[in-house]
Amino acid sequence: MPRSAARRSVVAAVAGALVTSTMVVPAAAATASPADAVTQSAVTRSAVAPSARTQPVRTAAAGGVRWVKWNRAALTKTASSRSRTVARPDAGTRLRVLDRGRYRLQVRTPAGKVGWVSKKAVTQVRLKDVSGTRYTRGKVTLTKDIGSRSTKVTQARLGTRVTVLARTTGRENNRVKVRVPGGRTGWISTSRISKRDVWGQLARCESGGNPRTNTGNGFYGLYQFTGRTWHAVGGQGLPHRHSKGEQTKRAQILQDRAGWGQWPHCTRKLGLR
Repeated sequence: MPRSAARRSVVAAVAGALVTSTMVVPAAAATASPADAVTQSAVTRSAVAPSARTQPVRTAAAGGVRWVKWNRAALTKTASSRSRTVARPDAGTRLRVLDRGRYRLQVRTPAGKVGWVSKKAVTQVRLKDVSGTRYTRGKVTLTKDIGSRSTKVTQARLGTRVTVLARTTGRENNRVKVRVPGGRTGWISTSRISKRDVWGQLARCESGGNPRTNTGNGFYGLYQFTGRTWHAVGGQGLPHRHSKGEQTKRAQILQDRAGWGQWPHCTRKLGLR
């Protein structure tokens, strides 16, 4: 074989070897170890979606509505309960759920305010934001939550003036949230409140509604206490020297202990017994 032809044959053989080695590289990658495959997959994901690792984790899909059950519940700027308060909606306010965390919800108020609220401060029971004054029928127990078996907050005596904050609607329309004198709030049955101000009626019957009444015959104030009876229910000094609220409080204690018979004429006239 001539020398030039032999040289061309060697060059062709070398080129063929290079082409063959290039073609078998994918086959080598296909037989890589599982660990190598994971590494390559991670690199690929990082290159395709570099922002995926920064996306917030949600425990559930957003959407739905809630109603505020704690009057003036705090909505905070971030999911932390210690962040700045941006709104304080009243009980009964309807909120649109935007996002959900483990303990708090991101919500929007009807006024457009967005913030995070404790899941304990809202309910799925449809509520109505209401207001008004009512009076309790007998001694009532206020509960922390809507259910009557919830934790007891406080008690209110018969005829206590309460401010109605919210009430349930739809099928569960028998509970109202009220605020009692002193500022405490809780839920009671709608059957336990009335528009009738029995103490106001009794005071007008007994004394014309004048808390400073002193008849000069040993009876004093709105409910015509004697000094002895006043002291027996914890009063100090004489009734007519105290506020209307203090006199009503002592009259409630007396009624709770002894019934309406302490005011025989007026309670019979008012149909209270």
